[in-house]
Amino acid sequence: MSGPILGHLVRRGVQAAQDHFTVADPAYVAKLQQDAELYEQHGQEINPMEFLPIVITAIIALAIIASIRYTVGEVMSSLAMIESPSSTAIIEPKASPYADDAPPAYSDAEKETLIPSEADADAMDVEVTVIAHKPVTSKITTTMGHLQRVGGFRARWRGLGLSILYHGLHGAVSNLLAGGMGFGIVGHFISYTAVSLGLARLHVVWTHSMIAYPSAKPFWRRIVPRKQCGPLLLPSLVFAVAQQATIGLPVMVAFALGLPELKHEHVMASAQHENCGKMVLLGLRFLAVPATAIFVALAVLLPASTTLTRIEATLLPEDEQTIVPFDKEAIVGDLDLTVRGSSKALFVQTWRSVDRSARLRVVKLYAKMVLAQFTIAVIALHFAFAELYLIGGERLAVFVQSGVAQVKLMAIDVQQQAQADAVGN
Repeated sequence: MSGPILGHLVRRGVQAAQDHFTVADPAYVAKLQQDAELYEQHGQEINPMEFLPIVITAIIALAIIASIRYTVGEVMSSLAMIESPSSTAIIEPKASPYADDAPPAYSDAEKETLIPSEADADAMDVEVTVIAHKPVTSKITTTMGHLQRVGGFRARWRGLGLSILYHGLHGAVSNLLAGGMGFGIVGHFISYTAVSLGLARLHVVWTHSMIAYPSAKPFWRRIVPRKQCGPLLLPSLVFAVAQQATIGLPVMVAFALGLPELKHEHVMASAQHENCGKMVLLGLRFLAVPATAIFVALAVLLPASTTLTRIEATLLPEDEQTIVPFDKEAIVGDLDLTVRGSSKALFVQTWRSVDRSARLRVVKLYAKMVLAQFTIAVIALHFAFAELYLIGGERLAVFVQSGVAQVKLMAIDVQQQAQADAVGN
């Protein structure tokens, strides 16, 4: 869905630039010509190798951000979605109240009243202590330590190869189908949903590789048999639609509020005239887009993703086990998945099983992921600015100013040539 939207925005940007360059007066063109010659007049050339530290910094930052996205946003979140509350029951014999002192002397009549029944005697023999365990995925540090104990240092990227394979196939096939259909946004929506259903079995293998103990089987031998894939269709469909809705609905809200047609001059005019009412309305219109995206993500996409992951976990083979506690019986219950209509019942039952604590745990993980990525980006920007300063800020400013002026002059020439060709025809 982002392709047609991006194309629309680019076309509007090009049209706005063309309108601006069409009305450009000779003084503006002369100023651009002066700026374009600044770099040559400056006399100090910039060696492309001087930008190598900045490029290396950017590559390292992007690699770390992508690693955080996969480790926290995929592996840890999948584990948090399936983890069930666990507890340990400690059964100990009750200590005798007369361990240190001799028991008091009772008469025969008193002994008669003190003799417990058989059930009371059984209850008095042992003492049961139930200890509720804190979920492993409640903290990133505990989850990371658990992953490292299970699969070593590389366990934080478990399933990465299958992720690349799945997303590569999904993107290539869906874009190919969307281009063949030629229905724009609708065609992209249909192709994306259809490919998600077609690759559902591969998605299951990817999920199993993240949540289960390492297996020596190749991934093609871990693919779930087709006969067992009935419960996957509905949650995969809902998840694909939820993904598209998370992107599409905010864009629809933006177009409904007229944000793409909103001109910069209107905003500046409202600010200059100190029209508080208009500024508040403009602010609310802009905030409506991210608010819609956050609401759809929390209310629809998150439960849909959790439901799909839990249903995929129920399809894990009997000889494999999840690395975090997972109560399969609590989800499947008495359902017979071979009976027609059981897939819908399983979907509804799994959707309702997503309790508040599990949802909050996943939301916290995503919030921490965004905060970590933002921190890495800020640190990388500071390093880049420091490197730019060492390279020579003034030389770089002249280089950028001259390059921008040359691009604008080229755009003006292209526009004037197009107008001349249109008049000639």
